[in-house]
Amino acid sequence: MNENLSTDPTTTPDDQRIRATMSSGLDRLMSVSADRVFAEPVRIGDRVVIPAASIEFSGGFGFGGDGNSNGGGGGGGHQAGRPVAIIEAGPDGVRVKPVIDFTRVGLTLAAAALTVWRATHKRK
Repeated sequence: MNENLSTDPTTTPDDQRIRATMSSGLDRLMSVSADRVFAEPVRIGDRVVIPAASIEFSGGFGFGGDGNSNGGGGGGGHQAGRPVAIIEAGPDGVRVKPVIDFTRVGLTLAAAALTVWRATHKRK
């Protein structure tokens, strides 16, 4: 790919904008680091507490057109984070305490119960 887009006679301003957007998105995606998963340690008395999280990224895009310079594109993405554990270090050692998402557990149990009910009550 040509690194200097402004001198490429076949590159339109739309092409440049698309490439810049894609590059920016990929840079953000590739910048995942431990800083995003583990928060700054907090000292509480003789203990140190470190929150840990799960980070999720997803996205997609597409472009299309015809031979008459009609076309377009679009895309979207999603990112989310949620706490998954608390790491506690103190004089007694290190403990990892999971963070339980009771909403997720409840929804999973409800879905499982519905699945079992439907499987046992088939229509005749």
